[in-house]
Amino acid sequence: MEKQKFQMDGSRLIKILLCLAIVVIAWFLPAPEPMTTVGVKVIGVFIATVILLSTVDTVWPAILGVVLLSLTGVVNLNGAISGSLGNWVVYFVLMSFIMTYALNESGFTSRMVAKFMSQGFVQKSPWTFTISLAVMGMILGAFIDQVPATAFMLAFNAKVYQSLGYTKQDKYPHIANILTIFGVNIGGAMTPISHSLIILGLGVYEAATGNSISLFTYLIYGVPTGIILFALMALIFRFLAKPDFSKFKDFDVHSVLDEQKEMTLREKTIVAIFFITVILWILPGILKMFAPNAAFVVWLGKYSITFWAAVAVVVMGILCIDGKPLVDVRDVVNKHINWGILIFISIGVYFGSAICAEETGVNAFMQAYIGPMVQGVSSLIVVFIIAFAAVFMTNFASNVSTITVMTGLGVALGMSTGVVNPVAIAMVTGFCGSCAYLMPSSFATIAMLHGDEYSNKADIYKYAIIMMILTPIVVTLIGYTIGNAVG
Repeated sequence: MEKQKFQMDGSRLIKILLCLAIVVIAWFLPAPEPMTTVGVKVIGVFIATVILLSTVDTVWPAILGVVLLSLTGVVNLNGAISGSLGNWVVYFVLMSFIMTYALNESGFTSRMVAKFMSQGFVQKSPWTFTISLAVMGMILGAFIDQVPATAFMLAFNAKVYQSLGYTKQDKYPHIANILTIFGVNIGGAMTPISHSLIILGLGVYEAATGNSISLFTYLIYGVPTGIILFALMALIFRFLAKPDFSKFKDFDVHSVLDEQKEMTLREKTIVAIFFITVILWILPGILKMFAPNAAFVVWLGKYSITFWAAVAVVVMGILCIDGKPLVDVRDVVNKHINWGILIFISIGVYFGSAICAEETGVNAFMQAYIGPMVQGVSSLIVVFIIAFAAVFMTNFASNVSTITVMTGLGVALGMSTGVVNPVAIAMVTGFCGSCAYLMPSSFATIAMLHGDEYSNKADIYKYAIIMMILTPIVVTLIGYTIGNAVG
């Protein structure tokens, strides 16, 4: 038997030791007034945990973060556990995962793509068809998790390329893939429906301020912002990309569409439950605009989005068709749930409240020192800097870490200085943190794009850099303006 020995990759060990050193230094570093020693310790734990989550592992550093926070004095261990894993965001994301899984398994995703791509306008020209692929990606990304949406669209696109006769060396598949997956990610940034990243940003805001942002408010902000960003992206691709369209001469999209049979009772029921739940998520925000004090509106407002998501999952688990439940919740939870991302998100949400807690003095510090520095600066310039930083960070590191850091910073800045609207800046950072384009490390969808046989890395980098510049401009000028009006 071979003798075992302790062994670790050198770079991994250095990263871990560096982060532990940051924590140790924070424990002995004097606190600059009016920040407290508790605040310095919390910031040290925050920095170390974010680095570990981004460069070493996405699970155990989150657990370590909970333990270390309990030693800072800002909270005890039970409080840290209940504030992270016990947060409503974690349960809502879990319910959303189950609902999205049921929707995909029902066959509705394939049906929606077939319906959209068979419309007459889609085949008017090769560019119309290509942009339609991306529009379909954006629509899927707006309603279901971006990862299954990406998997579906890459598989569908591959069928199109094969039918047309394109090879992996040809330019057209490279451009179509990039446009489609960038569309998926923009769609994911547009709505909070089944999107853990946007819900994370809203959760960080709520943890820091004690107030909530309704899903309807985010939709008012996110949908027009995303549509404008997508339209500008499509124009850029239209005028910069020069793919060979010669193979489109005799192409018929119906040749690659799956044969669609009549909707089954199972599919109809799952789709009905899913979209009724979505309506219940956004209905209170709509009704409050017209009759905020009406008895029905007040009653409906008592029930959170997590309540309706949980009810939907229970109903799907109870209702049976031909002796089989609409969704086998136990099977999904045991085999198809990414528990690592839930733990990751849980610590991200909790850091927002820990940093902004009165015991840390962080808000008072920002008000005393950062406030005067930005008072004379246009709010749009401040927003652009935060938006650009969020887009830059999310394209190199974890988007969960990015949204946690930048939303916490933006909201704290807004609360302490008033230079930016805390509601609007939270939506800005959530949107920007979802807009990954560049590196495989940024988001699973981009890793899938890089790994697809019909993709070209040089083209991904070229258009990703353009989008990294365009996104914060659009989100600042369009998104923040809308967010400021509705928030």
